[in-house]
Amino acid sequence: MSNRNQEINDAISKLESFKADPAYAKDAYAIDENIIFLKSIKNIFSYIGWLIKRPKMIAPERLLELTDFPVEAWDLKMHRRLIDVERNKHIGVGKPLVDKILAYVESEDRPLTLVNLGAGGMEVDRQVIAALLEKKYSRPLVIIGVDKSRTTQKIAKENLGSLGNGVNVIERDRLTRGELDAIKAVNAGITVILCGNDIFGLDKEFPAGSFDLIYHSIFKHHLPSDTRPCLDELMKKLSRTAYEYDGFRTWQVIVPLTVVAWNYPFFLGAVVFSNIRFDKEPVVKARAGARILSFHKNTGHYLLEL
Repeated sequence: MSNRNQEINDAISKLESFKADPAYAKDAYAIDENIIFLKSIKNIFSYIGWLIKRPKMIAPERLLELTDFPVEAWDLKMHRRLIDVERNKHIGVGKPLVDKILAYVESEDRPLTLVNLGAGGMEVDRQVIAALLEKKYSRPLVIIGVDKSRTTQKIAKENLGSLGNGVNVIERDRLTRGELDAIKAVNAGITVILCGNDIFGLDKEFPAGSFDLIYHSIFKHHLPSDTRPCLDELMKKLSRTAYEYDGFRTWQVIVPLTVVAWNYPFFLGAVVFSNIRFDKEPVVKARAGARILSFHKNTGHYLLEL
């Protein structure tokens, strides 16, 4: 049996164990859909059949991705492949947000504090920092990566390590206002703070306007629909500028992404299930209203300035 098929079978067995656990009763629908999907990707023909028939039958609001379940190995494998794809300049996932953040930092030309919500592996931030180091950027810069998952914090630290001595990385279980002020007081270069704060509790620790820029990348669709407006309000309250970067539902990207994801079942699941959970383009436009919005149809993502 190939390693790929072994991974798939092991994941199915783990999901079956969740299904038998009363603690996961509320997730039964999502567990079943993930099992059906995993069985379909054992060969390309059953996967094509799944793509043709199954997505239109799925309730996106009841769906979970494999990395939404508490299995560290799944999280590690998905995020490491995601980082590889985000680094691929020919694909360009994340590039619109990277360019936007860089333009903001360079135009402000002053000490700044940035916050990445649901930061994951922080590849967007790594690319921003790498570009600034190359340009010999000299202003003090603090980037706070907020993510409750210790696994993704581990991935982020590993990913940022590729920058060498160009960046100072600090880890905190929970970042306080006093600690941030102390770090900023001595920071003369680029510092990244990885912290596990509750995103929706940040406004209890930090006063309005505490940060210069807040953003998130391919994160919002993971949230329940009733909490998404709360995220918008939190960002507007805590920062002077805010960017939302996420996907919109389009099947034209599934074929090329399947090619790069096929040998990585957890990443493939994230790609396909995320697309099902994304809002359609007209819904994104309606929600954006008069705010600045751009669509990047080559990757199936949009960038919204809140």
